[in-house]
Amino acid sequence: MNKRTKIICTVGPASASASILESMMRAGMDVARLNFSHATYADHKRLIRAIRTASKKAGVHVPLLGDLQGPKIRLGQLPEAGVELMNGSEIILTTATNRYTEGFIPVTYKNLHKDLKKGDRMLIDDGILELHVREINGKQIRALIVNGGTVTSHKGMNFPDSTLHVSAFTKKDREDTLFAIEQGVEWIALSFVTGPKEILLLKRLIKQHTPKGIAPARVIVKIEKHEAINRFDEILSVTDAVMIARGDLGVEINAQEVPLRQKEIIEKCRQAGKPVVVATQMLDSMIRNPRPTRAEVSDVANAVFDHTDAVMLSGESATGKFPLKAVKMMASIIKEAEASVFDDVPLFLDISQEPVTASSQSIKLLTIEGSIHGVLASHTLAPWSEMALKTRPEVPMFIAVSSEREARQLTIRWGVHPFVLKKQQEKTFVRLGLQKLKKDRMVKKNMRLAVILGKQHGEGFDLVTVA
Repeated sequence: MNKRTKIICTVGPASASASILESMMRAGMDVARLNFSHATYADHKRLIRAIRTASKKAGVHVPLLGDLQGPKIRLGQLPEAGVELMNGSEIILTTATNRYTEGFIPVTYKNLHKDLKKGDRMLIDDGILELHVREINGKQIRALIVNGGTVTSHKGMNFPDSTLHVSAFTKKDREDTLFAIEQGVEWIALSFVTGPKEILLLKRLIKQHTPKGIAPARVIVKIEKHEAINRFDEILSVTDAVMIARGDLGVEINAQEVPLRQKEIIEKCRQAGKPVVVATQMLDSMIRNPRPTRAEVSDVANAVFDHTDAVMLSGESATGKFPLKAVKMMASIIKEAEASVFDDVPLFLDISQEPVTASSQSIKLLTIEGSIHGVLASHTLAPWSEMALKTRPEVPMFIAVSSEREARQLTIRWGVHPFVLKKQQEKTFVRLGLQKLKKDRMVKKNMRLAVILGKQHGEGFDLVTVA
């Protein structure tokens, strides 16, 4: 409760035991990410058991985030030593085969030759190698090598000038989604999105296969394609949350644009009242070293200043040497940043006259004046209550939900501390809610809370003092 920005940790070999996970949760880990690009279902089941066990022991609501692989386009099978690409020379890529033959480099996406045109750039291995399309002849793509080097099997490819006619939701993603639903995963991340169509497809699949009476998994969209930047408003309107996946995004668009797009996306998500996550290489050097670089520390702090809901660790917590230290470091950076004035949202930055915005501003004003120490809300009685966070009131928001699953789903939100309250009726909610919070030691005597109860947006709130 001493930080508001949440930490997502990718779970892998370095953090696979329940004991390490419990320590990470006590240090500030809020969400567990499962990367479906790696490992088997049996491996993921073991990780899920370890995460649930650790969460129970730590006494925290830690949701599972299943990250779908998506249609990552890669090179095919190359010689073990790789293939040397010389600057200024030409090479032929082919979609006709998956294996290398002398002079022809295979590509996994079989319609690539149909989607490219002369002059388009092809970037390989996170943009380290750059090719320009010279000519397309059948299934062969002749390209000029602009930035060369040694290329090896299965390296990823990006196409910043092209629109590929490939769905962001693959057959493997469908199978992984059904597995995630079966395992009770609370959030599912959709990769390489280019528009709203795949998001709606995923949501329908989740709804169809989720048993009645259980809250469906929520969808978080990864922004990592240039098309997603151009259609972001459409995407935001249908997704439940957004992840700024800066790795591929920094290859799809100019790297120097990424900080600007990050700020724009975070602000749009805040205004829409939807959670947003900043991801990729945040403390990357801690995969190998016990301390981060100064630039990495600034990167995490600036994400907090931008008003992100969460920041994410990838290799740092999955395969790195120091997963616990990485969580502790990230938590300490967050707390230092939140203690400054630089993450404050100006009171009347929102000029909207919507009732929910007015309520959010009123709560914000009360926190600035020191009149309240927290917000108490019911997700059942006031489903819109999460929107009160639009102005970022710098006090904890205690949201009552009816199940552990719903509590885990809300954990990803900035400043929210969900708790389970089975009976939620307007006449008894405040009394029972305060009893539960006192029992769990989340509030103490004489704390003043703003209580949100109205079913309609902006019906106002009451003030109560903890007895």
